Amino acid sequence: MRALLSLLVLVLPGLAAPTLRLSGEVEGPLILTTPGLVVEGAGAVVRGKGGHTLVLSAPGLRLRGLKVVGAGPGDDFFEPDAALYLKGCRGCLLEGVEVEGAPTAVRVEDSPDVAVRGLKARGLGFSPGVLAYRSANLRVEAGHLRGYMDGVYAEYSPGLVVQGNLLEGNGRYGFHVMFSWGVRVEGNLARGNGVGNAVMHGAENLVRGNRLEGHKSPVGYGLLVQDERGTRVEENRFLQNTIGLVLMDAQGVGVLGNAFQENGTALRLTRERGANSARVANNRFQGNLYDLLVDDPQAKAQVAGNRYDRASGLPVPHLPTGSFALLLARQPELSLFALSPGVVLWEAAEAQVPGLRLLALADPKARPLPREGGWVMGWVLLGLLGGGLWWRWRA
Repeated sequence: MRALLSLLVLVLPGLAAPTLRLSGEVEGPLILTTPGLVVEGAGAVVRGKGGHTLVLSAPGLRLRGLKVVGAGPGDDFFEPDAALYLKGCRGCLLEGVEVEGAPTAVRVEDSPDVAVRGLKARGLGFSPGVLAYRSANLRVEAGHLRGYMDGVYAEYSPGLVVQGNLLEGNGRYGFHVMFSWGVRVEGNLARGNGVGNAVMHGAENLVRGNRLEGHKSPVGYGLLVQDERGTRVEENRFLQNTIGLVLMDAQGVGVLGNAFQENGTALRLTRERGANSARVANNRFQGNLYDLLVDDPQAKAQVAGNRYDRASGLPVPHLPTGSFALLLARQPELSLFALSPGVVLWEAAEAQVPGLRLLALADPKARPLPREGGWVMGWVLLGLLGGGLWWRWRA
C-alpha cells in the first residue's frame, strides 16, 4: 500500500463516527465492514485491477472526496466489476467520488436508502454507470455520467430519485428504469445518448423538468414510456430527437406541460401487445415534422388545450393519414407532387402495410403558439410610424 491509512476511533463511542482517512495512492481491493464508518478521501486515489475495487458492506457508511481508478475486467451488463460495490449497505452515502477505467462506477444491491451525490464517471462502453437492484429509495444526484451502455440502470428499486444529473454520450440510454414504482426523474440533462431514455414496466412514476435532446439515431427518442401505469411526463423539454416521446402499451399516462421542439415526431403512441390511454394537455409543439402520431386506432387519447405552431383544431379525435399527407400538411408547396408516380406508389405501399399507415391525433382545442419576437416587431412598427409622423410634421 503506497499511502498512509489511519483509522481514528474516538474514545467515547457514540459521540462521533469512526473515521478512515486516506491519502496518496491506495492499492485495492479495499473492503469496508465497519457500520457507520466515515471514509475521507481528500483527493486520495484507490486503484484496482481485479474484481470490485471498493466494497461497502455495512450500514451507514460515508465515503467522500475519493477517486477510484480501475476494477476487474468483467463487463457483463448485469454483473460487472465495479469501482464501488455496495451490498447490504443501508443508508450509505457516496459524495464527490470520481471514477475512471472501471466497467461500472457504482453497483448497488439490496441496499436501501443509499445516496450517490456528485459522481463524476467515464465508462468503457459495455456496462451501466450506476447499476441498482432491489435498492429502494436510492438517490442519484448531481452526477456526470458518460461513456457507459446506460448512464443509470435500475431494477426493482421503488422510490428511486434521479435528479440534476448530466447523462451524455452513453451507448444506449441516459437513464433506464425498470420494474419500479414511485420513481422521480427530475431536472436532468440527457443528451446525445445512442438510443435515448426509458421508463418501463412500472407504475406511478414521474418524469419532470428534464431536458432530453439530441437523440438522433434512426430509433432515437427523448423518452420511451413502455408498459407503465399512471406515470406522468410533465414540464420536460424534448429537443431535436428522432422521436420526442414514445408511449408504448402505456395506460393512464399524463403528458402535461411539455415543450416539443424540432423533433422528427414529437409524440407517438404505439402498441406492441397491450393498449394505450393517455391525457395529452397543455403542451407546446414547435418546429416538429409531425406533432402527434398513433399506430393504434383503439388508443384512448384525450388531446386538448395544446399549443401548436402549424396546427388547427379538428372536431375528430383521429385523422387517418399517410406519411405524404402528413408532410403535405407541413409543406403545402409539395402538393405539386401529390399525383406523381413516386408518391402514388408510396401511398399504395403504405396501404398494404398497416404499421406504416399512421394516424394523426387531432386537438379540438388547439391553440396557436404566440409568435416569438412579436413584441419586438410591434415596437419596430410603432417606431416607423412615429418617424413618419415626425417627418411629415417637419415637412
